[in-house]
Amino acid sequence: MQAGNPARSLLALATVSSLIAFPGALHAQTTIAPIVAGDDPEYQIEPIAAGPFRLEPQLLAQAVYDSNVLADEVNEIEDLEFILRPELAAGIGNETARMRVEGYVQLSRFADLTTENSDTYGISLASLFSPSTGNSITAGAGFARLAEDRGDPEARELVGPGPRLIDTVFANAGYRKEDGRILLDIDAEVREFDAVSAIDRERDFVSYSGRAVVGYRVGGALYATVGGFVNKRDFRLEGTALEPDRDAVTYGGRLGVRWIGEGPIRGSAAVGLFRFDPEDARLDARTGLSVAASVSALPTRRIAVVLDGFRGDVATFRQGASARTDTRLALTVQQEIRHNLFARYGAAWRESTFIGSGISEETYGPNVAVEYLFSRNLSLIADASYRKRSSDDPFDDFERFRAGLTVRLRI
Repeated sequence: MQAGNPARSLLALATVSSLIAFPGALHAQTTIAPIVAGDDPEYQIEPIAAGPFRLEPQLLAQAVYDSNVLADEVNEIEDLEFILRPELAAGIGNETARMRVEGYVQLSRFADLTTENSDTYGISLASLFSPSTGNSITAGAGFARLAEDRGDPEARELVGPGPRLIDTVFANAGYRKEDGRILLDIDAEVREFDAVSAIDRERDFVSYSGRAVVGYRVGGALYATVGGFVNKRDFRLEGTALEPDRDAVTYGGRLGVRWIGEGPIRGSAAVGLFRFDPEDARLDARTGLSVAASVSALPTRRIAVVLDGFRGDVATFRQGASARTDTRLALTVQQEIRHNLFARYGAAWRESTFIGSGISEETYGPNVAVEYLFSRNLSLIADASYRKRSSDDPFDDFERFRAGLTVRLRI
């Protein structure tokens, strides 16, 4: 998850984790602590058989108090947000070849500030083919309508039109080979971003990205890795005599380590350099530090410490900025307190630097969540988060506290 989006993180966690841990994390025993979720049969739920398909329906109903809905230092408006999110996953196949489709609809309604209401939805397909041990081919595609969070670094400032809605379509493919001491991991993706409102068409672009990692086993589950990546952004609006063309290619390489399997340390960490190369000669190319890390350490079966980090070039639409570099760091602890009581607590920090505008901003704060499982079908989640932003632009400063209750029903 990116730092700065705490309100929707709890509801989105189930969908995101399912994409990372295909094919079955959507209906883990807990949504807030999936790494340490146990295998207690009392809380396991079997999918519904429908011919060759296995169906997994889920419903989340949430009420959220927000102290600053618009993430605005001057116009602080508190309100209650009510969210209803039905989800359905359908799987088919076996260990050699399998496929999974997931879909959701999220209805968000505010008690007073009704201009912030939104309806979002999405569907994704993931498939895996493993012809032999250590070899796998993946492919996926999907569509989603997303509502921009008001706390994002470049969120819409206008109140009347409500949150910015963005349609995104993607397709990806990958190949992975783990053979003795050698690891090979290759993937590619194309993703289109299309803002729904015509006033936001400067944000429409297509991203083409690819990544390749080669690893050498240095002992046990640990691999030393070297990898390269490339990302090309193609904006719908072309440059003019007054506005430069924003199309650009970012590429680079990293050295790192990766832990394979379900051992006490899992994930990967890598550091290197990226190169931002714009197509328009009026924009300056630059080189920067590139970091990508997501590592989980389990000192005991009941506790997981998760470190996520990123530094690199991201798309920007800010007036006067030719590029943007984000640095994100999040430290989270997942804990199984009892067989039916889980907790998640941590802190997140993000720095966004807008190249060419002289503006840099920091967003940071803690978060905590607790989930109690009444049964295999029903759980209750309480969560809270605080975010503070400090910016060189005083109009971007804000403080925001959110607290919510979520009922999760699995069938």
